[in-house]
Amino acid sequence: MKDVMITIVNSMLVDKNEKPDVTEVITEGKLEMTETGCVLSYDLDPTDDGEPDPESHTDMILDGNSFNFIRTGMYGADFLVEPGVRNQTLYRMPFGNMTVGVHGRELRSDISEDKGNITAKYEIDFNAALVADYQMDISYRTI
Repeated sequence: MKDVMITIVNSMLVDKNEKPDVTEVITEGKLEMTETGCVLSYDLDPTDDGEPDPESHTDMILDGNSFNFIRTGMYGADFLVEPGVRNQTLYRMPFGNMTVGVHGRELRSDISEDKGNITAKYEIDFNAALVADYQMDISYRTI
C-alpha cells in the first residue's frame, strides 16, 4: 500500500436550472493497486471535533467497469456505480436508514501507482423518483 493524498469533489444537481451543489474533501489515505483497478481508503472525523472516529472508514473500490463506495460509521453508505445499471443501496444516518436507487451513467478512470483520476456519474432516486444527478471526481497522488 502506498500513502496518497486524495481529493474528492462531489457535485449534486437537483434542478437543471440551478448551479450544482459542490463539496470537496482533501485527505491523506492509502492506495492499493489490484489486477482490475484499485482501492483507495481513508478515515475522516465526521463530527469535526478534531478527534478521529474509529468507527468511520471509507473504501473506494474501482474494479473494471464498476465503482463501489463503502463508508462505515455514523454516516454510512454502500453504493455501487455500474454504467447502465440501477442498484439498490443503503444510506445510514444518525436518524435512521434509507434505501435508495443508484443508476450508473458513466465511469471513467486513468490510474497508476503514482497518480490517478476516477469519475463516476450517477443518479439517485427514492421510490424510483429521481432526486438528483451526481458526479464524483476523485484524484490521488503519492506522498
